[in-house]
Amino acid sequence: MKLTALSVAILVMSLMGCKTTEWNKDVAVPAVAVNFNSEAKAEVADIINQAMPGANVKLANDIFSKDHRLFIQREPTMVDGNPAQGRITEMPRKFELYHLEDTCFLVDDKTQDTYLLGVLQCQPK
Repeated sequence: MKLTALSVAILVMSLMGCKTTEWNKDVAVPAVAVNFNSEAKAEVADIINQAMPGANVKLANDIFSKDHRLFIQREPTMVDGNPAQGRITEMPRKFELYHLEDTCFLVDDKTQDTYLLGVLQCQPK
């Protein structure tokens, strides 16, 4: 009985055309955010905080509204109003938003790690 139910479930899913979108940089296109809200902003912030531990990013409300790129630069640690380590020599980190088959992906340019976005909606730029 259980085997029959499982077989029926697999058959139904295959007939419905269920698919999973896998990242393919050759096919993906740069994208901009659509209906960007606080949940989407939190999703992006969580991904960036995961990619850059300790960054505790503060994102603007209009990220990805006109451009598919987002640059993140760490704030210098200040001591008595002066940077604790002098000049900032670290390059800003770049994240890019891509659209592929009705799915949005955030790509860390430094590591090439790819993050599937479930909340943020986007459209080709």
